[in-house]
Amino acid sequence: MSRSLMLSLAALATIAATGSAFGSVTRAQLAVRPHTAAAGATIRVTGKAGTCNAGSTVIALSGAFPGHAYGEGTLTGRVRADHTFTIKGRVRRSAAPGRYEVSARCGDGNLGVSAYLRVS
Repeated sequence: MSRSLMLSLAALATIAATGSAFGSVTRAQLAVRPHTAAAGATIRVTGKAGTCNAGSTVIALSGAFPGHAYGEGTLTGRVRADHTFTIKGRVRRSAAPGRYEVSARCGDGNLGVSAYLRVS
């Protein structure tokens, strides 16, 4: 086996072990608990904020949330050192029954994941 092939295989093994050539990247995740809630009820939006820095503001967006930003209602929280977040909030009191998409932003971008909340 040639020396250059051995070095290439060693580099690929290192990348596979770490998750990427630049270290392990945390994948964004998003969940809403409970999955079904009445208008005005307390909910929690939890997840992993991907590559967002600890201390950054994470914004959960949905038509089911109170307020107005980015054309939707919002709830805000902070990214912890392990890139996770928990946002406690309420469903809009005037939210009509139905299924609502929940997305999230951090920094200047969308996290690229969605979860769903059913308002009963």
